[in-house]
Amino acid sequence: MATIYNITGYQGDHLQLTLKLKESNNLPINLSGYGVRGQVRASYGSTGILLDLNPIITSHISGTVAININSYVSADIPISDHIYDIERYPSGILTGNSIKLMRGKFSILPEVTR
Repeated sequence: MATIYNITGYQGDHLQLTLKLKESNNLPINLSGYGVRGQVRASYGSTGILLDLNPIITSHISGTVAININSYVSADIPISDHIYDIERYPSGILTGNSIKLMRGKFSILPEVTR
């Protein structure tokens, strides 16, 4: 079952996250032999992708993934509560056999200082 983790950022801000993915027994997920991908959408069932998270595995053994969204990209994300998920898939196989690792709300708040 996917871990629920809500992400909040500000429109126009740089957002840098380091996520440590864990199994249900709280041990790190070993990502050796896997790739990861993630997307943000307006709602469940939405066909349009608001943001490709482009998660990068920084440690296969400890299940660590980095997400880096620059300020120019976040400036174009509508202010609202969206949804996201991150899944793993066997390396070299982009369809099928994927497992959701993390999901939740992806909230973008308005910036004050411009």
